[in-house]
Amino acid sequence: MIKNFIYLDEEKMYSLSSQVFEGVTEYVLNEKSSESENAESQKGPVGSGRILGDILRQADKKTEKKFLSDFSYTLFEKKLLDDNKVIEVGEDFLIEELRDKAESISFIKVTAKAVFNDMKLIKETLKNFNNFGLALTHVTNVNVINEARERLEKAKSITKDRNQQSKLTSQDKSIIKIIEKLANEHGLQQDQKFLDNLVSLFDYGFQDQLEIQMQLTDSIVSANLKRNFLRESEELMIKKYSRQTECNFVMFGIITQYKRDKLNEIKELSGIPSIKEALMNMMAHLTNIEEGFIGRLSNEVIIDPIALYTEL
Repeated sequence: MIKNFIYLDEEKMYSLSSQVFEGVTEYVLNEKSSESENAESQKGPVGSGRILGDILRQADKKTEKKFLSDFSYTLFEKKLLDDNKVIEVGEDFLIEELRDKAESISFIKVTAKAVFNDMKLIKETLKNFNNFGLALTHVTNVNVINEARERLEKAKSITKDRNQQSKLTSQDKSIIKIIEKLANEHGLQQDQKFLDNLVSLFDYGFQDQLEIQMQLTDSIVSANLKRNFLRESEELMIKKYSRQTECNFVMFGIITQYKRDKLNEIKELSGIPSIKEALMNMMAHLTNIEEGFIGRLSNEVIIDPIALYTEL
């Protein structure tokens, strides 16, 4: 099965695979000179890992270090699967079965349709919601607006009365108010102060997270992706696969949260005799606030993602 990688955390993958294989190959040396040859070699102790490389010899003698990340990941995943160290999960998997297996197995491979939640884009949309609303209203009503302006210009051109021209000019300005009224009637205008406060809450609670969620029978598997490990920009990825994908994605990672139905509320300390306890009290409040933003749902399993790909 060919893997079409969407996301790969190479640093985490190499860190873990170096322990699995007791030392793995990190790179291929492409040494450029005037001739070329193919070579296969091994680095490190026997059995510690393999290098598959092309050494291209050319006149400029440039040496290039190339990571075999995709192939290394394939070896890494296969080794863990062969050793029965991975929970393989499909859309029909039940959360209780997953929880039972997670007691002894840390790695998980989930195959299901995906939904991408881009908090950065949501923030930008909220911040500029009113401007977007006016622009959308103007564009969708541009013919009516242009006709009204043409009538006003024609009326101004044939009248000599200054008072009448002044009234026509004020009507021209009122077109902008008409656009605002139409936008408001269609729910495309909100109180800007409310939107600004909402953005502040999002900024505090979610920062610029890019979250992926995969729906199973009775649960959700979710993970936060690091944007710099995407193989292409999130905008291009969404255009290709949609924010709610039609094809199945495969996510491989480490289970980090799965047991509790809900985080136990941390109680405020009473009687604060020291600065250390005051700080502990502050952290208790902070933890409870964060739970409202990013707390795990009762049927949610959170993983630390290593790879995301489609199978071809």
